[in-house]
Amino acid sequence: MIILWFGIMAIIVLFVQAKVFGRYALRNIGYTRHFQKRSCYRGEQLELVEQLTNEKWLPVPWLRVESQLSAFLHFQHQENLDVSSGQLSQNHKSFFALMPFTKITRRHRITAAKRGLYQLQTVTITGGDLLGMEQQTRQIPLGGILVVYPRPAEVPVNELPSHSWQGEISVRRWIIEDPFVITGARDYRTGDGYKQVNWKATARAGRLQVHQYDFTADRKLMVYLNVEDREAMWRSVTSEEMIERGIEMAAGAAQSVIQSGMEAGFGCNMPMLGGMDSVILEPRGGNGQLIELLEAMARLELTRTERFAELLQREADNAYSQRDILIISAYWNEEIDLQAERLRGNGNAVVHWMLADMPRNQEEKAGAAG
Repeated sequence: MIILWFGIMAIIVLFVQAKVFGRYALRNIGYTRHFQKRSCYRGEQLELVEQLTNEKWLPVPWLRVESQLSAFLHFQHQENLDVSSGQLSQNHKSFFALMPFTKITRRHRITAAKRGLYQLQTVTITGGDLLGMEQQTRQIPLGGILVVYPRPAEVPVNELPSHSWQGEISVRRWIIEDPFVITGARDYRTGDGYKQVNWKATARAGRLQVHQYDFTADRKLMVYLNVEDREAMWRSVTSEEMIERGIEMAAGAAQSVIQSGMEAGFGCNMPMLGGMDSVILEPRGGNGQLIELLEAMARLELTRTERFAELLQREADNAYSQRDILIISAYWNEEIDLQAERLRGNGNAVVHWMLADMPRNQEEKAGAAG
């Protein structure tokens, strides 16, 4: 009889706990997830922070958290994180047990392996009773965004086009500072000479400052990138690695010019995510312009909006002058050469870099970003 009553009581307890935990397991359960920062460069590490809270008196025997992320966000190995990765996406699964009024914070070290825009969309949480007889599932929307900039490549600065306008004569020159025109002060960098130290600015700033020199001529660099990886290409890119390399070369050229105090713009026959038109960003200077260029490059889709020769023709029709023009392309033909000559005829300096001649290992050639 005692055994019978014990069995009956056990069944009642199991039934009650199943109903209680099954009904209230997800009540007052909070979950948030966000990237440590909004933007980074390709290859850079950052943190993905998630926080789980149980704001009620009832414990949660088990809680399963599932989510899906891009496969190009590489996670370091971590306990209680089951990762199933495919070619484009990866599924994450973690299990928790939460005591009453508990907060758990986890920080995941991730590497942004590819340029692009990454969004945290939803996470699914499931909780239930001790034996899994009853359970609840809830989907929580997330709003985090990570913009991964192309990593600016180290470019041959001396090969950038350079223009000095004196009458109708166009000459090539190196990018050099004018030691007779001082525009302010900046932080000391390795290689700066002792005579360049600005002692008054150093005293005010509390750290070593040197003179900031102006340049011998105002320059505006316009970089045009061709998404066509071959002359007969229709819309789809075959060699994505080559075009990604071109984007990083364009980013490196723009960064070198802007950080030297000059202006840079960017154009390509690719759309940004959700768009249909070619991208044209007019030359401007300053860090804000550099960020705008990198943002646009991060959002580029590897698809063709129009033939590259048509884009250059439209730019030549605009008849602007006194610009330095850099063309980056996987090939060169008579149509492109004709438009390049028209741009020269308008009073611009034009050079082109062939992607096939650029180093394939960007990890060796990439410059320090930021």
